[in-house]
Amino acid sequence: MNMRPLSSYLISLLILGAVPLRAAQTAGSIDVDVSGPVAPVNRLVFGHNIEAADNAYIFSSNSTDPDLLQRGGGFWDPTKGAPAASILNESKSVEMSVLRYPGGCLAHNFDWRKSVGPEAKAKGWLFGLDEYMTLCRAIGSIPIITVSDYALSADQMPENAAELVEYLNSPADPAHPWAMKRKAWGHAAPYGVRWFELGNESMHGNHRVLPHRQYTAEQYAAYAKATAAAMRKVDPRVKIGIVTVPGAGNDVDSYWNRTVVRLAGSSADFLIIHMYAPQLLPSNTPENLRVQAMMAAPEQVKEHLLQYHEMVRKELGHDLPLAITEFNGALDQPSERLGYANALECSDLLRVFLKPESNVALANYWDFTSGLFGMVRRPEQSSNGDQDSVAPAFLFYELWAQHFGSKLLRVQVQSPRIDFAGAGTEMAATGSAPEPRRQIQRVDLQKYSSYASTLWPRLLNVQIQHDDSNVTVHLQNLNRSIFPLLARIPRPDNVSNSPVEFSVSFDARFTPAQGSAAAPMGIGLIDSRGWDATHSGIGLDDISSTWQHFDGTYRLEPQTSSVDLSARLIAGGKNASGTLEVHNLTVTEFVSPHDAAYPLLTSVASTSSDGTHVYLVVFNKSTTSSIPATIHLQGFSAAGAQYWQVSDPVLKSASEKIEQPGAALPLSSARSANHVFPAHSMTAIEFSRGS
Repeated sequence: MNMRPLSSYLISLLILGAVPLRAAQTAGSIDVDVSGPVAPVNRLVFGHNIEAADNAYIFSSNSTDPDLLQRGGGFWDPTKGAPAASILNESKSVEMSVLRYPGGCLAHNFDWRKSVGPEAKAKGWLFGLDEYMTLCRAIGSIPIITVSDYALSADQMPENAAELVEYLNSPADPAHPWAMKRKAWGHAAPYGVRWFELGNESMHGNHRVLPHRQYTAEQYAAYAKATAAAMRKVDPRVKIGIVTVPGAGNDVDSYWNRTVVRLAGSSADFLIIHMYAPQLLPSNTPENLRVQAMMAAPEQVKEHLLQYHEMVRKELGHDLPLAITEFNGALDQPSERLGYANALECSDLLRVFLKPESNVALANYWDFTSGLFGMVRRPEQSSNGDQDSVAPAFLFYELWAQHFGSKLLRVQVQSPRIDFAGAGTEMAATGSAPEPRRQIQRVDLQKYSSYASTLWPRLLNVQIQHDDSNVTVHLQNLNRSIFPLLARIPRPDNVSNSPVEFSVSFDARFTPAQGSAAAPMGIGLIDSRGWDATHSGIGLDDISSTWQHFDGTYRLEPQTSSVDLSARLIAGGKNASGTLEVHNLTVTEFVSPHDAAYPLLTSVASTSSDGTHVYLVVFNKSTTSSIPATIHLQGFSAAGAQYWQVSDPVLKSASEKIEQPGAALPLSSARSANHVFPAHSMTAIEFSRGS
């Protein structure tokens, strides 16, 4: 379900400060087996997102951004009725393989029929579905379209989606009236769109769109099955994806994921993942741990992807490819989101997505031109005069586009490893082997609820009834947000030297009184020292009028001596009345898992289609040290080599860069070379075959 991090958490297994290497090893080696490619390079992982739809009522009760409707967030020049020249060139520079539309939460309010035809243009919708298709063809991108989950009632969505497929893919004849309209509006030939995803993060509802709607896992599965069937009836060639809980990958086994896969997986061609790792880091997290969280994330994401496949096989009986239609680092500071370290992490994630065992069908960076994450900064978003500027992520993507082949090769990397104390959603990484999660005990909530009960009578217009695992809260004209305490749970004292996490699980619904405003309700776990002091906790919010299951995990900070289990009554001046019911409330204590110390050097290799070139991409994720490495080529005799490099002397920089433009790489022999990889760098090497 919708687990909203109130903050992320910090686990300290080491004294903060300099973090030691795991061993005396300070050099690395990279062995590339060129004798037999293992798989084609899936260039669909180099995809992007575009935001281009009506955002009214998504996040605000009155927001409508003409830039999204008229310029497609910068991709479109409405005066020329064509792609914007600068963005088109930049899209081609990174070989934008896939472009997702209309983008994220804008899909909740997206009725595609309002974006096509002369009536749409008359109302100011200058960048719609047809313009998006024109843009994709100009760039050379494969389109993937997000079918709305909430634009209409659930019983109307299958027909709406089927008509969308007809408009895009059917021949323009009397049997297909929407295709006839497409022809009349200037697009006679079918577009032939294959990729569709059903909804966007549908578990969190449609935000402020009225009427408010929010699927349970079971309701979403029913919507997905009916919609997929209607779409395939029009065109059986379409590929359809179903949504999972967004996050850092820590919710793989959530109730929503398991239920949706079990009930609707047979209707899907792929599973949609939104991967934001690391999640928000507490503001008091030391700088070295903030950066290390980004550098450690790819190895942990690699394991999460394998866990998704394991979950799918368990629930469905067979596997599904993954479509990671949004990914980035969910960092709260703009200098970090747009900065060099996050760009390096996202680029290394592409290496993970390319692995055959990850079984990733496509991946879309979030996103290309937006203000929060965009790797291209339009003039109004930067101080670069009237020219676009680019963030570091663009440079990494450009390097991937220009210096990588068509067939993957096997690579073995020996690298120095480094311990990581854990921060945010990224678990600790220490030692030579990972350790699994270990249950301590289920908490006796009655034992710790006596302190909380003394505070309940003080709460204005709220009555709370609470037994061992059930809570009922009656609200009468509550117009402020309050967080009544249900239990104060001490940190387990028998595992004082280990990181600890609390898992909370419950079923809930909120029934508003007649005439009451809708308001998000929830249950939270928070450090007992308070939010202002720690910014540490989780909230499971958006309890709706339909019974739903919620589960989430809160990892304690080292200094946390107790945790508050609270109701979250977020009226926010809305004058809310009604009854919140929570059943089967449980809290379970665990010793947190930890990963092995993460490698500083990572690498992926490929070969050209004719076998004359070997391409090697190497990341050095050390924040301080250059690392020398020997490169061995098995089954390939090189006559020469060049390398290109992106690095930055200022790790936090969002603009400064050093690029090595095609320098010669000395060869030790025809089958080996040595290179020193600078700290926090990406290096692309091309070996050319001898005669």
